Amino acid sequence: MLKPIVKKTLHKEVMQALTEAINGGTWQVGEKLPGEIALAEAFQVSRACIREVLKALSYSGILESRAGRGTFLRAVPNQSPAIDALGSLLVEPYTSFIEMRQVLHGQAAYWACERATPEELANLERIIFTEGQELSNAHRRFHEEVLQLSHNPILTGMVAQLEESFKGLRDLNFIILPDQDRVEHIQVFEAIKNGPPARARQVMMKHVVYIWRKPGNPNPN
Repeated sequence: MLKPIVKKTLHKEVMQALTEAINGGTWQVGEKLPGEIALAEAFQVSRACIREVLKALSYSGILESRAGRGTFLRAVPNQSPAIDALGSLLVEPYTSFIEMRQVLHGQAAYWACERATPEELANLERIIFTEGQELSNAHRRFHEEVLQLSHNPILTGMVAQLEESFKGLRDLNFIILPDQDRVEHIQVFEAIKNGPPARARQVMMKHVVYIWRKPGNPNPN
């Protein structure tokens, strides 16, 4: 019995078809892919759908978006350690997820700036400067601690549910997380420590999307 194609399925189908085309040698590493309009016509889907898929592939490091030049193949999917996490990205548009992380983590930083004790701030600083940590573990511990410093268990619970729902995106983020992460944690810490709260929120919201500011990644807006 025929079933209507829903948005969730559509994104995954386009992702699968595009990665199969890449694996099949349709484009070589370094080669430019067709534009959004051409791909939308080829797959008979909207440009918005193509845009989400291209963003996911760029986010994973498979594609590279070059301002004013187009989108280029950076790596073959079956050779990328991030490809296994891509399926979870398209359950919902991950740009919406990132926007929610901005709001929740930003508010956590705001309240942490207002409510954290000197002892709690000292512990947050120790997390940043502890040597020998894996980058993914340091990242997770830092954000969990900021949430605790908000002293709002409901906010902490909301973030926990959101993060669990998008475990694939979180894991993918850790795969491609750059060393700049620690530098930005220091900036967030200084903003929480020195205030004002609105500044702490702003710096945290900027940090949540910093990975998009890397060369070759699309702008989330």
